[in-house]
Amino acid sequence: MAGVLSSEQTAVASAQHAGHGEIPTRAVIRLLMGLKWTLWKRSYRKNVGKIVGTVIGSLYALGGLVGLTFAFLGTTLWSGGGETFPLILRTLGVAAVLLWLLVPLLAFGVDDTLDARAFALLPRRARELQPGLFAAAALSLPSLFTLAAVAVATVFEAIWLLLLGPGPLWTVLALIALVPANLAGVVLCLLLPRAVFAHQAGRASSRSGRELGGILAMVVFLAVVYAFSVGMQSLGSLDLDQLLPTFLVAVDVLAWTPIGAPFAVPMDLAEGAVLVALGRAAVTAASIWLVWRWWRRSLDAAMTSALTGDASSGTAKVSALVPRWAPSTALGAVIGRSLRYWRRDTRYLAAISIYPVMFVFFGAMGFVLPESRSFMMIMVVAMGGLTGIAISNEIGFDGPAGWVNITAGAPARANLLGRVVAAAVIVLPIVLVLSAAVSVVLGMAAHLPVILLGMLGLVLSGWGASVLAGTLLPYPTSPPGTNPMKDKSASSANAMLSMAITSAAVGVPQIPAIGLAIWGLLGGGPLIELLAGLVAVLIGAVVLVVGLRLGAARLERSYPELFQKVRAFV
Repeated sequence: MAGVLSSEQTAVASAQHAGHGEIPTRAVIRLLMGLKWTLWKRSYRKNVGKIVGTVIGSLYALGGLVGLTFAFLGTTLWSGGGETFPLILRTLGVAAVLLWLLVPLLAFGVDDTLDARAFALLPRRARELQPGLFAAAALSLPSLFTLAAVAVATVFEAIWLLLLGPGPLWTVLALIALVPANLAGVVLCLLLPRAVFAHQAGRASSRSGRELGGILAMVVFLAVVYAFSVGMQSLGSLDLDQLLPTFLVAVDVLAWTPIGAPFAVPMDLAEGAVLVALGRAAVTAASIWLVWRWWRRSLDAAMTSALTGDASSGTAKVSALVPRWAPSTALGAVIGRSLRYWRRDTRYLAAISIYPVMFVFFGAMGFVLPESRSFMMIMVVAMGGLTGIAISNEIGFDGPAGWVNITAGAPARANLLGRVVAAAVIVLPIVLVLSAAVSVVLGMAAHLPVILLGMLGLVLSGWGASVLAGTLLPYPTSPPGTNPMKDKSASSANAMLSMAITSAAVGVPQIPAIGLAIWGLLGGGPLIELLAGLVAVLIGAVVLVVGLRLGAARLERSYPELFQKVRAFV
């Protein structure tokens, strides 16, 4: 990239008779737009999946434009009065800006094509690159479809103002402000993700910040999806007549924020609220200026961090490998190392960060739908039990670092048991506390013994199945510190077979305990429930002991061969 830019700069400077390093802003804009176009075209070479995805996405977008057109027709020309048209416009404006803001925050795995760090070695400041980067940002299918949707809305706004407007003066004022206000909304839509991407790039030199940011984005995304699902399920029990005033207040409040201010200005003028329109226009102008400045500072920070690299003060806290409460043996060393993995490795963090969201989701669904509380509690217990399979690919997670265990001669049993103990220290308290909280919220506190003991039994079964499956069917994974959503290892045959076996091994041995639990819950009484929980724990302990013994024998006998399967990251 740097070579292309340097040759282009030289050509432009020669044509303009400029000195060394000088380049007009228009030339930078043309150059970056051409670079964005070239990179966009090359991204489709031999990428059938992206081509198919783009075609499908474009068809959906075209269908959305058609649906939007008919919606506007129904609320303007076909409705006669068109009283709901201003409300619909304000709502769609809020949705558009909010969507553009949330995409870079929640769509982990989405990268900025023209990353600011790629320009770090060039003798250009953010002030010089910013106009070109903004113009290049508009050169994308989402930007073009957004512009098309705003154009359709602008046409129908003009039609509504001319045919159904409240008066000549307000109509003229609204028509004058219509195009500038809507264009300001489009500008804000494009600026927000640019600024967020640049801010994320500026922080990307910190590995811990990058990892935690990816995990947080994933958790927020799942929380938004589940919250939407819970909200849709609760609509049936809500009174729409009571909900509508709250919705109107929410739209009006958001219209005073950068999210909804731009597209609300023309309708405010049409309704005669001049002061309100001026206030929201000021909010829009201030928002664009502030986001532009934020983007510039983030670009400078990103380009600087790309040159300096990962900063390290050299004052990192050094702690003992073996925890104080663990034995000073090979088992303690494995426990300490595994605990560090759980705290620092993105793959482990991603594995445990999802479960709190799932527990809250099941609890919320049971609270919203009382008739489904029993089923949701069963899902909580099953989800808690499945946390045991989080260690089903421990050998694969070691990757090329597994040679240390071979050369150090670490005992196979200690190597596997230490990983189980570390998982128990990190995961088990979270699972038990959350499941107890959900059971109390759903009014099932009387069944806590069978719930907690049954979940503990399932977790023990999962650990036993995992340590065995991890030594029989290990598979390579993405390296530590990478985006967990970009891990392609799950598509391998070993991964699918391992997950299927371990998932089955969690529940199948527990069938006697499950039968006793059903008997107790259907009328057998608290003693039968307690017996079911104890049987579940006993079965889980047996599965764990057997899994450890067989897994240790397999690891002791075939560790070099297993290392060969996972020595490289995918």
